[in-house]
Parts: sequence; C-alpha cells; structure tokens
Amino acid sequence: MLKRTYLWLPLLAWMGMAQADNVEMKSKLEAMMPGITVDSLQPLDNTGLYEAVINGEIIYFSEDARYVFQGDVIALETRENITENKRVKLRQETLASLNEADMIVYEPKETKHTLTVFTDIDCGYCRKLHQQMAEYNALGIRIRYMAFPRAGIDSESFEKAEDVWCATDRKQAMTDAKNGQNVDSKSCNSPVSAHYKVGRQLGVSGTPALFLESGELLPGYVPPSRLKKVLDERS
Repeated sequence: MLKRTYLWLPLLAWMGMAQADNVEMKSKLEAMMPGITVDSLQPLDNTGLYEAVINGEIIYFSEDARYVFQGDVIALETRENITENKRVKLRQETLASLNEADMIVYEPKETKHTLTVFTDIDCGYCRKLHQQMAEYNALGIRIRYMAFPRAGIDSESFEKAEDVWCATDRKQAMTDAKNGQNVDSKSCNSPVSAHYKVGRQLGVSGTPALFLESGELLPGYVPPSRLKKVLDERS
C-alpha cells in the first residue's frame, strides 16, 4: 500500500505544478487585458500553446503570453478539428444549463429529439418554421425557442420579442407575432436580452439557428421530414 502511494506522488506533484502554471498564466493574461476574464485556461497538448475560453470564444496564446492566435487548430495527422470539438463541447454545456422556464417550448406527444432554436420575430424562414410547428412535433421533434432579434438590443425586433415573452400566453403571442399581428403586453423582466447574449456567445449570426443537444449547430431553416432524417442519423 505504501509503495502504491509513492507511485502516485510524482503524478500528484506534476498535477499541482500544472495547475500552478495555469493560475500564473491566467493572471498574466488578465493583467495584460484589463476588464477581460479568462473563463478557462489549459495547455493544448504539447503544442506550446495555451487554449483559453474568453466570453465563450476560444483563443490561443503562446506559452510566454507574447502572441495570440485566433482560428481553428487542426491536427494534420488525424484531420481532427480540435477547436471545433471544443466549441461543440462548450455549446453542449451552455445548452444544458439553460432554464426552460425562460423559453417557449413546443412539446410533441413523444419526444425523440430536442432542438434549441434561436428565432427572430421578423425573420421569414423563422416564420416558415413556426408555421410547420405541428409537423415537427408530429415527428417527435421538441422545439425550445430562444429569442435572437438579429437587429440587436433596443431594435424594433427586440421590442417585438419582449412583447411575446411578456405575454400571459407566450405560445399564442408567438404565433400572432409571426403572423404579423401586433402583440401588446405589459412590461416585464423578460429574458430576451439574456437570450441574445447567449446566442452571441454560441456563435449565432443568423436565424433560425438550430442547436442539437450535442451542441452541433444547423444554421438555417430545415423542412420537418429532412430535419427528422438528419436528427435520426446523428443521434
């Protein structure tokens, strides 16, 4: 038992040194970039690079913190996109942490797949997707709406989304709004601004943006039957 403990000591010492190096590097980076918080930091295998996550974005730094690299890192031998794998993992964690009470959820009788959809009230393809909601649900596709007014915060689309999320019957208000009808609601502490920020963090640039539970992004409208086929293949 004593011998086994001694075998672990070098590993534990190395882990302690690695954690200390990460803390020192994190402090150095935050000192060089005032106002920026490094969410996570770790060495990227034996590349001499550090992989940092800052506001949901993956950025690489040289070991001496003198150089920064933005872009995808790909392993030439395996053709593995290391950055995209990390990006998908971060998306998965973010999606799993979201509060469904702040969403508008359309439930099928039997759920086979769940999609998180970032939607804009005035987006044409978002309206087309919404018009086919019954078809998606009939195929077992559960859709969780998040607000993403493409014109940004304080835009007309943002105000329309707030009216929907502040409505007593959010589902009816969503349908009315996507049919071009005015929705009048009392002001409330809506989650629209938070949704928009999450969307930006996840890399949403257009709508509808469809996220699988795995974190994979399907950009744009996908017809019900085709979407079911894609989801079955990737589950």
